[in-house]
Amino acid sequence: MNQEIFHSISLVEAIQYRAIHTSEKKSCTFLNRNLEENMTYAELDERARAIAAQLQSQGAKPGDRILLLFSPGLPLIQAFFACLYAGCIAVPIYPPAQTKLLDKAHRIIQNAKPVLAIMTADHLGKFATLNKEGKPLLGNVPCLVIDAVELQMSSLWKPPLIREHDIAFLQYTSGSTMHPKGVIITHGNLLDNIHKISQAFQLNEESISFSWLPPHHDMGLIGYILTPIYAGVPTYLMSPFSFLQNPLSWLQNISKYKATISGSPNFAYDYCVKRIKEEKKQGLDLSCWQIASNGAEPIRKETLEHFYQAFKNYGFRKETFYPCYGLAEATLLVTGNTPGTPYRTLNLAKEHYQDHQVHFAEEENSRSHSLVSCGKFRQKVKIVDPESLTLCGPDQIGEIWVQSASVAQGYWQQDEETQHAFQGRIHNDPTKQVYLRTGDLGFVHEGELYVTGRIKDLIILYGKNHYPQDIEYSILHAPIHEFLGKCAAFVMQTDHEYELTVMCELKNRSMPPEEQDILFNTIFELVYQNHQLELHNIILIPPKAMPHTTSGKIRRNFCRKYLLDNTLPIIARWRLNTIEG
Repeated sequence: MNQEIFHSISLVEAIQYRAIHTSEKKSCTFLNRNLEENMTYAELDERARAIAAQLQSQGAKPGDRILLLFSPGLPLIQAFFACLYAGCIAVPIYPPAQTKLLDKAHRIIQNAKPVLAIMTADHLGKFATLNKEGKPLLGNVPCLVIDAVELQMSSLWKPPLIREHDIAFLQYTSGSTMHPKGVIITHGNLLDNIHKISQAFQLNEESISFSWLPPHHDMGLIGYILTPIYAGVPTYLMSPFSFLQNPLSWLQNISKYKATISGSPNFAYDYCVKRIKEEKKQGLDLSCWQIASNGAEPIRKETLEHFYQAFKNYGFRKETFYPCYGLAEATLLVTGNTPGTPYRTLNLAKEHYQDHQVHFAEEENSRSHSLVSCGKFRQKVKIVDPESLTLCGPDQIGEIWVQSASVAQGYWQQDEETQHAFQGRIHNDPTKQVYLRTGDLGFVHEGELYVTGRIKDLIILYGKNHYPQDIEYSILHAPIHEFLGKCAAFVMQTDHEYELTVMCELKNRSMPPEEQDILFNTIFELVYQNHQLELHNIILIPPKAMPHTTSGKIRRNFCRKYLLDNTLPIIARWRLNTIEG
């Protein structure tokens, strides 16, 4: 990477440098139904200047929020950079095509209070009719149609003064629909984490990136769009819907474009193993793939092993896996594996694991639990007892706290949440340093981070800690998985006790009652045998009815809420000593 680029103070400065020195080099390519849409650095710079000038001509000032309503594609990237070029704050959100997304979009708009919205002409027609409770979704927010911006406007662009502490964009988390939180990412945060990713991925002149990840989320936007564009690495992009419809297309494009870097959350590797038949793999050559990042959700050892076994005959190497850990509140990357080295795993004794103590098991069996290392620190990490706020010992599980120049400035217009998450202080620490409280649980072993779960999802029964992902895994990796979609484990509180509950999507909603009974009994036995826990409730719901974020993560707290509110469609319900259908 050029030293001039490395010392840039903003992405704007970096892109302009590349537009001058590598003007005809492709900055990125979007695959639209297998047609290549290319954009050089010179084209990106000119387009960003033109749109930025249009924003300025319509009264947008530095610090104003600009809503970006785009499907995946080059226009979103152009609009994002245009906001940076204008000194404005980009607010990228996914176009709300569904009612549940409409509610979240409405709350984001209410929180961000954008002065303008940018979109394509196609989307303008759609959003003009969208309304929330009889009111237009965008209210009185004026719209800029990106298609109508003339390139000649680029000469009218007025470069703003951009400083490290100026806000670049708001990354709205995929957490609560009721209270979406806009993580405040500054230009300094962004460049610091891009540098960390570039170094962690060992990006160089031979690197090529490919991604299907949603560009509205941190992993897709920062990891696989902004970082490669900044580093001068050719990046190829396709829509997440293309991957979901045909997961083979991801691997075929890695093979076709000789991509060295590509990644996804854990589920996508499982999805490939389940959906891609052996005869469809012919012609794949994955030997070019050097970094297969895996993050954003719990990483399963079995997933990595199954994917390796499924594609090792097509050039995929086990050391290509790059388990990592990150979150929007730290911009993105916090820890990651060393490229080209095998990932590490640990087997923990369950009886101690449930007490938040780390004791190693000699072998993997029903009394042990396997964890995959998320690699070495790219930011300062501490493990802290979330209640006493004291440092945990070396063999103790606690909350992961983070400190670095990548840590965001807080949540937009949410002071109380910002104070709690971004002002963590270790008890009796004489330095009084401030940390980001991630809400994730984990421990450090031999300098590497192991993540065990989320504090808010932790199931505490009979004085023992249980992670919902482990219970869900036991169900979804048993033979009954062929009947099930997503699965969620959580606790329902009654007047007398806490009831362990499992909610499962059925792949076929017309399952006969006698088969439902078999399914109920099997789920009950699986949970009891694997976790020594007694289920009180098993809920079967229709396909695709599971509450989840736009990035696919299960919303267990919403499962509980909707169940209590009776707003979930239920096919059948099993309760200890009774069945309801």
